Amino acid sequence: MANGEGIIFGIIIGIIAYVCLDVGKGIQKYAIEGLKEDKTVKSKNSGIWIFGTILTSIYMFIQWAALFFAPINLIAPLEGIGLVVLLIFSYYVLKEKITNIEIIGVVLIIVGTVIITLFNPNTGEINATDFNLNIFLIFSLTILAIEIIAIFFSKFKDYKLAGLIIGVTAGTLMAFQTFTKRVTAIPEYFLIFTGIMFAVAVSTLAVTQFAFTKANANVVVPCFTSASIILATLLGAIALNEVIEPIQILGIVSIVFGVICLTAFKKEEIRKSVDLE
Repeated sequence: MANGEGIIFGIIIGIIAYVCLDVGKGIQKYAIEGLKEDKTVKSKNSGIWIFGTILTSIYMFIQWAALFFAPINLIAPLEGIGLVVLLIFSYYVLKEKITNIEIIGVVLIIVGTVIITLFNPNTGEINATDFNLNIFLIFSLTILAIEIIAIFFSKFKDYKLAGLIIGVTAGTLMAFQTFTKRVTAIPEYFLIFTGIMFAVAVSTLAVTQFAFTKANANVVVPCFTSASIILATLLGAIALNEVIEPIQILGIVSIVFGVICLTAFKKEEIRKSVDLE
């Protein structure tokens, strides 16, 4: 498959991955609302919830496939597209209103995604010589150390700003998950980074749930998603030799602000019960 065709294929798979993730969340929310009225184990809503959970689970493998064809700075920002799909699902299925600020968020995400895709200079191919293991380790360990220290400081301050800090940490782990999936496209690193990826995935889930115990979802989600997109893209640039054009940075900023518009002003009950990652 030619490089251009491969990247387009990767983007399509990436969009499918994030749609599965966020539609799965929406289906879980729908089922949870149904279970509030029908609390029997054999309720049809139990099956609906399981279906939603399956969708959120297979996202990890679909996104993994996408990263075999396209660079991180194209796939990671597609996370914003998933939130747009969830908003549409919420409007038509969950009957939730769409506010003007959310419409602005949708426009910002779409514009940012188009900019990042249109001005992508990368070929999609990746070789062992592209990967700088030392930079990856130094960068990752430094970021995690800073975040862990910040979490401890927030503990001594009665966990003030803990939701924001831990949300960013969870997003950092999601970025590492995305990055390690990309590295598995290099045959020499496939086995070891597959193991690292699964370990990071479990850590992402655990830290995300911890964040939700300390703050509302409308604080955690924008921190999580923004950190995930920005750090995954940055790692691709500094540790995988992927090129980011200046105008693409504008696109990333647009998506991050769009994510904030879609999530920071949401009522808590909309997301807290369904965010599993």
